Amino acid sequence: MGIACACALYARGVRGIVGRVRGFPRWRPKCFAAGMAILFLALASPIDSLGHMLLWVHMVQHWLLIMIAAPLILLGAPGIPMLRGLPNVVRRQALGPFLASPFLRKCLGVILHPVSGWIAFALVNWVWHYPTFYGAALESTFVHRFEHASFLAGAMLFWWQIIAPWPWHARWPDAALVVYLLAADVQNTIFSAIVTFSDSVLYSNYLATAPALGWTALRDQRTAGAFMWTAGQVVMLPAAIFLILRALKIVRPNRFAAPQRDALAVHHQKRFDLLQVAWIGGFLRNRAARESLRWTLVAVALVIVVDGFAGPSDSPSNLAGTLPWTHWRGVIVIALLFGGNFLCMSCPLMAPRNLMRRWWTPHFRWPSALRSKWLAVGLVAIWLISYEAFDLWSSPIATAFIIVGYFTAVLVIDGLFRGGSFCKWVCPIGQFHMTQSLVSPLSVSVSNTAVCATCTGRECIRGSNSGHIKSSSVALRISVPGCELELFQPAKRGNLDCTFCLDCVDACPHDNVGILTQSPRIGLTDRRWGSSIGRIASRIDIAALLVLLAFGAFANAAGMTVPWLDFVDGVTQSLGLTSTVPVEAGMTTVAIVIVPLILMSASALISSQIAKRPWREEFCRGAHALVPIGASMWCVHWFFHLATSASTAIPVMQRALNDLGFAWFGEPQWAASCCGSVPTWLIPIELLLLQLGLVVSGWMVWRGNAQRIGGRSIVTALPWWILALTLWLVGVWIVFQPMQMRGTSTL
Repeated sequence: MGIACACALYARGVRGIVGRVRGFPRWRPKCFAAGMAILFLALASPIDSLGHMLLWVHMVQHWLLIMIAAPLILLGAPGIPMLRGLPNVVRRQALGPFLASPFLRKCLGVILHPVSGWIAFALVNWVWHYPTFYGAALESTFVHRFEHASFLAGAMLFWWQIIAPWPWHARWPDAALVVYLLAADVQNTIFSAIVTFSDSVLYSNYLATAPALGWTALRDQRTAGAFMWTAGQVVMLPAAIFLILRALKIVRPNRFAAPQRDALAVHHQKRFDLLQVAWIGGFLRNRAARESLRWTLVAVALVIVVDGFAGPSDSPSNLAGTLPWTHWRGVIVIALLFGGNFLCMSCPLMAPRNLMRRWWTPHFRWPSALRSKWLAVGLVAIWLISYEAFDLWSSPIATAFIIVGYFTAVLVIDGLFRGGSFCKWVCPIGQFHMTQSLVSPLSVSVSNTAVCATCTGRECIRGSNSGHIKSSSVALRISVPGCELELFQPAKRGNLDCTFCLDCVDACPHDNVGILTQSPRIGLTDRRWGSSIGRIASRIDIAALLVLLAFGAFANAAGMTVPWLDFVDGVTQSLGLTSTVPVEAGMTTVAIVIVPLILMSASALISSQIAKRPWREEFCRGAHALVPIGASMWCVHWFFHLATSASTAIPVMQRALNDLGFAWFGEPQWAASCCGSVPTWLIPIELLLLQLGLVVSGWMVWRGNAQRIGGRSIVTALPWWILALTLWLVGVWIVFQPMQMRGTSTL
């Protein structure tokens, strides 16, 4: 009866405004009708009765109320139609003075605030699923109805902020609402994980009813948790993608504005420049300071190499077994995520190379047959396979040999070939840094392209005789070099091939180059020609590198899970082998080469047939779209090691200092070399990072197909969305698996 009355009021109120009032198109009544139908299905169908017998059916009921009915009703904008549907005497004389009350407006302002909506949503979710209150709702009809009413009310307050039903306007910008939505998704994920992975039955009411329908209570509970987990993602993540798309439309410049004046306004638009920040900017601008940082890391690398060769063979007791594989990698992902490719800027390999260049000048150009990323693709694949097959993290001597090999390779290659050939064409770690920093908000770029249009010297590439005045404090016996990688700054796209050496900053006579904020779409979706890399949308070698690193992130993380290790041991024993090396190598090869090739080729083939575009172009588009989800998995994996094993460096450094005769810090406390307990905040942070990666990848897919009209763009994007969602599910599975705590004294 309540649903029927609400529908009647709404139907009476929408007459005369549907399709005639701006903001109230014809689809709104359809959404309202669908929402009321879902409400009827959830509350007045057999679902309600079965919810008393099976927990997973009860969770379906809650999901219908929270995730389907509430947003559909709000999309119908019921406020004005419901008021118009009331009799005039009731609307004007009874409700009119009440609705005009300033006190009521203040109360509504508090209730409809985003913070209130989020708290209400989380509160009803956790309170009503607490076993005591949940059992009370099953035993009392009144409490059960009150539970459903509070679920619907809390969900409508939550979705109100995102949908902003007409004529309401959102109080927060879309970028803030993305965080609002993902934070709610995280708390839903935590609750669902607790229900799914609990070893005991949380709701005793189902101990008697579930077996009557052929379910064990624990199986019923795990099914319910898994449903709430995945079903919540199905609604929340597309909503987050929509908010990101809407935010980007808001911040995009007005393409219909007057061309000359607005073009200059865009050129002169003030952006954040890290080089203008006190202390940090001064340090980064100073060539001597940057070089001293590199030499400091050379000294650290030397200490690690010496300890790797001469120190204990036990990895957790050796600097070569802890610092490179735990702490250095954790710092990498934090720097790449927030600051860009600072690791290449501080690369210790460049210090001896630059010193050698003072007396030795390379005379050759890198062979034209090798001027692609295919060599780097092969080296990255070898690196990923060797790491898993030979357990490089557990061998300090192997780590020391790798470091020595790196220094030797850069001195030989850059001693023979000009143009930073090692960084651009060879270095697998450098390729990782540059590709993953594509999602970073910072990039070396120009402040004002109009200045570059009038520049005739091109000092950013050619170098400068004296450099800008900001470098006058440095004793320069040679000219300030330009970009070795030949990146012309006005035509540079993102961070690919940029080592953040900042030579272009020193060489520019106009002080027009800085470390500026830049949207990741510049490096990932821009179809224009880019300096040094050409048209990135058609570079299949770069696409292969991006795919390898994206899938490699998941394979590298899965390689330390207990199910992976158990499977490796089982296959090794079944084949009668004495070593796991061939099995590890084969599984990693399948995970990073065979599976990506099949999935990417199939997705590219389907989307190319739908969009009528070349297969090569679709493959490249999909590869760029998977960079964010891959980067999020690298962050989750390496940040996990840093968060759980940060203290392992302390006893190792104490031992190394004692071996050198410096007993200043006392005897090593080897208890700290064991892995620490997983912090309670770590899994939510990991899940949030994965969800952000999925959302950005979903937006990247849409961005790449936005030029298609009608529904074809959605169909074209569907294979890539499914692939990104599959990777996300694999990442979530990895997060909840028992882990091999590498680099610690406990496995």
